[in-house]
Amino acid sequence: MGGAAMSRTKGAVSIRDVAAAAGVSVATVSRVLSPASAAVPMRKETRGKVERAIEELGYRPNDLARALLQNRTAAIGLVVPDISNPYYPPLVRGVEDVASSHGYRVVLCNTDRDPDKLTGYLDTLIKTRVDGIVVAGGGWTDAPDRTAVLGTYRTGLVAVGRHLTAHPSVRIDNVAASRSAAGHLIGLGHRRLTFLGGPESSTTVQDRAQGFRDALTASALDGLAPAVRFGSFTEESGYALARDVLGSSRPPTALLCANDRIALGAYAAAADTAHRIPGDVSVVGFDDTPIARYVRPTLTTVSIPTYEMGSAAVRLLLAQLAGEDAPAVETMPTRLVLRDSSAAPAAGRAHDVLSLTSSSSSEREVRCASRWRAAGRVACSWLR
Repeated sequence: MGGAAMSRTKGAVSIRDVAAAAGVSVATVSRVLSPASAAVPMRKETRGKVERAIEELGYRPNDLARALLQNRTAAIGLVVPDISNPYYPPLVRGVEDVASSHGYRVVLCNTDRDPDKLTGYLDTLIKTRVDGIVVAGGGWTDAPDRTAVLGTYRTGLVAVGRHLTAHPSVRIDNVAASRSAAGHLIGLGHRRLTFLGGPESSTTVQDRAQGFRDALTASALDGLAPAVRFGSFTEESGYALARDVLGSSRPPTALLCANDRIALGAYAAAADTAHRIPGDVSVVGFDDTPIARYVRPTLTTVSIPTYEMGSAAVRLLLAQLAGEDAPAVETMPTRLVLRDSSAAPAAGRAHDVLSLTSSSSSEREVRCASRWRAAGRVACSWLR
């Protein structure tokens, strides 16, 4: 056996080399390598010869070849749009923790919100035969070519943050969460509110903008087009958008931001335009990322259970792989976390003119027909 080992000084050791060194068939080596080998009837002497040959030759099984034989890879693909966004690391951890506890490895793919990279990663994951895929974030469901790629994938797939008719999804109710956050600001007495969003093409941003509009409609401001601005999910975009609206002749007294990164940009813009938070302008974010607790003033924000969403996505995926029934959509609860960045508007501003600004930055003013009764600070409640 030692001679056989010495003869393989070049090139990769194959399963045939192991079989030759042990004096057994390739099928016997395959049975020893099988995860269920302990349950396979085999003479102890034969098993020992194969195991010694594997050790002496330094044989490492080809994972893909083994996957083809077993029809599984024990790997899950996880696709995220921007791993630098603090929203995603807890979600990734939730996916990994549940996957690992069930014997699965996670292959992480970061698309940088590039549709071509997304398509390429999905194609690669499919070709490498991962057992299932979790796709987080948006910007892809409306593209026919990418939808077609997903349609060719006939095993498990779960979307996080999006609803797909053909696959299960884990999501939150963005419209309701945003409506409650805007309602909090209106309840404090704010009249001039602006929504600072990410990309207008994002369905998450569209839903959060809709919730913002709904809150104004529910507050007897029907027919008025609220201020909605679109940009990107970055601090730089938040800064530019906030600086623009805060520098207008009728600046808003409250900003609802599509995520915490945009809110942080708004903080910097407020400082550079001499607006105190919350004295001159209240700021509310989305996601409740760690920085929200440590920035000063601390940030009022909508808390999203991203870790739990990642965990739930893998559980749905495993149910799919096991052939079990799974819900088409699992909606997770959110909650509004009240901190120091939101307060009633300063005296004299509570019944001021409502400034309405469209996403194209054109401005017009509409005087409210009746004054809103400030309801005061609302209690922290779970959003549905």
